[in-house]
Amino acid sequence: MNELQTWLKQTANYTLPRWNNLPDLALYKDQLITLVEQYVKPVWIGEAPIVTQSMVNNYVKNGMMPAPIKKRYHREQLAYLIVITFLKQVMSMDEIKRGIESETIALKSVESAYNTFCDKQEAALQNLSTNKVPVPEDTELLSSLVIDLVTRTFATKLMTRKILTIGNND
Repeated sequence: MNELQTWLKQTANYTLPRWNNLPDLALYKDQLITLVEQYVKPVWIGEAPIVTQSMVNNYVKNGMMPAPIKKRYHREQLAYLIVITFLKQVMSMDEIKRGIESETIALKSVESAYNTFCDKQEAALQNLSTNKVPVPEDTELLSSLVIDLVTRTFATKLMTRKILTIGNND
C-alpha cells in the first residue's frame, strides 16, 4: 500500500507546462516526441511508448492536430499532441477530435483550451490524493477499490460521450 500512497503524492505534485512555457521553436518530429515524453512521463504507467512517429502521422492525417509546416512542428502542434496523449487513454479518436474542436471554439483559442486542459488535468490528479478516492489499508481490499474506480471511470466516460453528442446536435 505504501507504493500507492507514494504514487498518489507524486501525482498530486505533477504539473504540465502552460502555453507560454512551451517552446516556440520549429521542431523536428523526433524533438516533438521527446518533449511530449518528457512532459507526460512522470504520470505515465506502462512500458508502451508514450507517442511514436506513426502516431503523430496518424493524428495529422486524421485532422486531430495541425500539420507541420515544412516538416517542422510548433507550439500549437505540441499542445495538441500533449492533450491527445492524455485523452487517447480514455476516448476514441473521433471523440478526441470533436472534444478538442468544441473546446477550442468555446474558449476562442488553442492557447486557452490548452491551459484549461492543463488546469483540469492537474486538478483531477490532485483530487486522487486528497481523500476523494478512499485508499484501503489492507491489500486485499485493493480489488474493491479497482471495481469502484473502474465503475466511476465508465460512468464518467459515458457522461463525456453524452456531452459530445449534445454538442454535435447544436
